[in-house]
Amino acid sequence: MGQMHLIAVQINNEYKIAQYGEDDGYPEGQGKAVLKFLREENLDLFKDKVLLASWITEDERISNWCPLGVDIIACNGWISNVEAEEHRKLYPELSKKCGSDILGLVYASKGIKLRNNIEFAHDGLWCDWAYIIDFDKNTFEVYAGGCRNPLKEGERFYEGDEEFFIKEYGGMNLTCKYYGVRCLKVFDLSNLPSEEEFIRTFEDND
Repeated sequence: MGQMHLIAVQINNEYKIAQYGEDDGYPEGQGKAVLKFLREENLDLFKDKVLLASWITEDERISNWCPLGVDIIACNGWISNVEAEEHRKLYPELSKKCGSDILGLVYASKGIKLRNNIEFAHDGLWCDWAYIIDFDKNTFEVYAGGCRNPLKEGERFYEGDEEFFIKEYGGMNLTCKYYGVRCLKVFDLSNLPSEEEFIRTFEDND
């Protein structure tokens, strides 16, 4: 369990999916599940469905809790496990437990509303893994967090403002700096590896 992660899809130079997840972010977990989806589904149809997706507004996000009788503003985000589970059933695409299932939800949708969590990729301390499907480049890219060195210009999550990517966490007499997630491997969507090959690629990075 554990291993926070991001699953994102880019098309027409724009992120249309940027799903934050809290569980099983390892390549043999969420990574393998994303790969399985890419190998088995019709990607041309998936691209059409991705183009129909849009970002949910803050007002829409707040109103989604109303059927449960929850004032998400008044409670300052503190909700019970029961309320969270009921909300997940209504809006699985907005749940932090959705993970790679978001791809199937978009595939089955006709215009789904999603949360844009792409900024999480800039937090290399907490974002352990990121899986990026880039239809502009026809690639499936795998990123890892924990990077203590600055990203270089030209890397996906480099913005030219180094401080933007630094998170400082003080503790005792130690301050650590972590930068955005860094690419470990790029796969061609037209020539994806088997699940076994995929997992072997990252055995030394778990």
